[in-house]
Amino acid sequence: MEEMVELRCKYCGAPLDKKDLESESPYVTCQCCGTSQQRVDAKAYMDQMMGEIKSWISKAVPGGFSISQTENVDPIARHSIYVNNVKPMIDPEIREFKLNMNSVISNPLIVLPFSKGEPMKAKYTSNYAFEFNAKLKSIEPLAIDVDNKNSIVEAENLASTYALMVNNSKLLSDTTPGRFVLMANNFKESASNMSRCKGYEPFVQRLNALAEICTASDYILNGNALDCTVYAERGIKSLEEAKKNLLRSPTMAVMIRAVDLEVSQSKTLLHIAEMSNGSSSDPLKLLNTLNSITSLRYPDNPTWNYLLDKKERDVEMFKGIEDIISARDSGSLLICAGDGDTLYPFWDVDLKYSFTTGALFSKKSVEVTEDLLIPATFTISETALSNPKTGLTDIFGAAPEASIMSKIKGQENSISGGAGIGVLSDSAASNSPGSKRIIVPLSTKTEATKLVEEYLKQCSTTHSKLKLSKPVVKRLIYIPCKTDGDRVVLPKAFDKLAPKVVSALGTKSLVII
Repeated sequence: MEEMVELRCKYCGAPLDKKDLESESPYVTCQCCGTSQQRVDAKAYMDQMMGEIKSWISKAVPGGFSISQTENVDPIARHSIYVNNVKPMIDPEIREFKLNMNSVISNPLIVLPFSKGEPMKAKYTSNYAFEFNAKLKSIEPLAIDVDNKNSIVEAENLASTYALMVNNSKLLSDTTPGRFVLMANNFKESASNMSRCKGYEPFVQRLNALAEICTASDYILNGNALDCTVYAERGIKSLEEAKKNLLRSPTMAVMIRAVDLEVSQSKTLLHIAEMSNGSSSDPLKLLNTLNSITSLRYPDNPTWNYLLDKKERDVEMFKGIEDIISARDSGSLLICAGDGDTLYPFWDVDLKYSFTTGALFSKKSVEVTEDLLIPATFTISETALSNPKTGLTDIFGAAPEASIMSKIKGQENSISGGAGIGVLSDSAASNSPGSKRIIVPLSTKTEATKLVEEYLKQCSTTHSKLKLSKPVVKRLIYIPCKTDGDRVVLPKAFDKLAPKVVSALGTKSLVII
């Protein structure tokens, strides 16, 4: 039985759980990475690893010396062997592990339950880290003095924690049921490991908090929004406390940005749980909607990737869904006047510009205030990202042509054509959506601002007398539209200003609640 207790997972290198090993099944399951394997394969991997460790030890200690007989060797001789033979061999690798551990913990270590994350780029595999941990344990008896002993113990725990974090990183991209239970257990074990090391207290706080968040994620996936709320609140509080302590610990400050992102993700999870608790919404149906959002593939555009790839945008995106869910129950949305079976989200933008008109003594500057509307779905259109004129109400493209005499006399009062759009946006008021279908916004205010700025750059090249001020994205409004199959029919108020992206996208590629 002692032999069985020492079995190792062939996939990640972790020691296998004793309870599983005591069963008579020919298969065992790793409680660290979640993979199942044949007992004989786990035994074969263990034998291979032990052979490599013995080979490593034979290079680290003088010939003829047996680690198993360490207790019978004079302490001075043991100290000499450690300082002269072992320490020069392991110290560089320990330093390398510490350096790479900083790289690992500077990444966000969780993902929302309805989305996937990318595995971090770790230098070492979990197998390598677990094997290094085993090597350190094998030579630990040679470390006599307190400093060397503490250094070995710290390195053992660092290596084990590193391996567990690599395993969790792989689970970020896996949607297998139960992954959050595995992640929570790995976080708890890592916290236990690092609690034995001095100077890592904020990291221990963070690990324990992430275990709570993963437990909350598992609860929401199983339809238990109430317990999800309890664990999410606890996890957020612990993460925020960890961040405060990070600010007092220069060696751990590398984690601050990652913790900020984890707090943001955790608050989104809490909002989802609260929505499910406070409404008639089915938590799993809500998660499916959120999964549709996070599964969207945005165009690969070098100008936009830095925004569309940001994890922080999820918070604002999910807030939009929260507003829709609340409006479905008893709340309201900013809805424009008009008829239609579907509410389409638009960003309402204030644009002020001036231009010069007239000649000689009639020359003057005219200031104009216009409204622009941007479909909040433009981010999934490569055409709109590459050519902003197609992604909004192109007011300069629809401007009426003034007569030559009007230009000479300075009688022009506008070089844009968006008057009807202003009337439509001004009609927006807080109302219940009723039974109307609601298209989910797929962009943030920052992204809408960027689109209109790119549009104005385009316009400035063709309107030399145009002087622009910074546009202001005021609010998100919903415009009633009619649908005909996949086709969206915008109100007549748009006239020639209907954004081309609306008809190009239709409804099949959108998320509708």
